[in-house]
Amino acid sequence: MWNDIFIVQGQPCDQARIEEIQARIGFELPAKYQEVIRACGGGALYERAGKLRDDDELGCSLEFLYGNGTPHGSVTGYDLDGHVMDLMKLWEMPGWGFYIGEAEGEIHTPILLNLTNPNYPMGALVCVDLECDEEVLIAHSFDELWQKIEANIAGNTSS
Repeated sequence: MWNDIFIVQGQPCDQARIEEIQARIGFELPAKYQEVIRACGGGALYERAGKLRDDDELGCSLEFLYGNGTPHGSVTGYDLDGHVMDLMKLWEMPGWGFYIGEAEGEIHTPILLNLTNPNYPMGALVCVDLECDEEVLIAHSFDELWQKIEANIAGNTSS
């Protein structure tokens, strides 16, 4: 299944590593997200898997989902508690969310897991264009996000 979703994957890990990540980022990851990270470490998604919306102007297709590890041949790690935290500071991302992925589009188009923004449900996934401060809700939860990804794969198995 993971090879149908991710072009390049991070590194699978155990629950101890998940707990280490959570301790460093300061909150508990959604259960389904933990499952993905344990199984494959996240990674770069096939275009067909990451298509989340047909009606958006931001182009909120999930291109990349961070998690754990450094893929073979890469200089950039996928670690939520390392590389991601550095990018959040560098790109001056909003403090209300945590950067879990990248969307298709212009540079600096993160997908944030909502932690404190009252405009969205807690745990919602929001695509943010940092260049123009535009935001688009793409899923009410990580479970909903993952259901969209699985539906995309199921709908494209005959292609």
